[in-house]
Amino acid sequence: MIKRTITKMLAAAAMATAGQAAMAQDYNVHHSGDTVIAEVSEQAIMVRTSGDTTIVEIANPKKFIFLPVEKDKPEVRVEVGGPAHGKWRTVRLARERIDYYTPMRLAPGDKATLRFIGIGPDALALQALKMDDKWKKPRRD
Repeated sequence: MIKRTITKMLAAAAMATAGQAAMAQDYNVHHSGDTVIAEVSEQAIMVRTSGDTTIVEIANPKKFIFLPVEKDKPEVRVEVGGPAHGKWRTVRLARERIDYYTPMRLAPGDKATLRFIGIGPDALALQALKMDDKWKKPRRD
């Protein structure tokens, strides 16, 4: 009886914490088959797969996207802007925890497309994307 009560209390606390985190980010996630749609304020993010590529489409993107990095994970190939605009880069995207974020500039426009090879559509990194119109390069003293 006590074990069951403690388990229920822990589950309620975890749900409350997750809800608070989602509200703090103003972030909603919707699943529909192979597609995950996340709404971050006025940005809508759609994640889908095509073969071995995970494609992220962002409506009304800001100037920068911040990709979550996990230092000890294998590199993932990332293309920002599609074949006509972007070039492939490598990033150690987060899968279990986030060590830091790395910024990438998005092309101006009402839609941005990112392609990832080497990570699935349900990865932590794609659930923890951040965007902003400003990025201040950190000082190195």
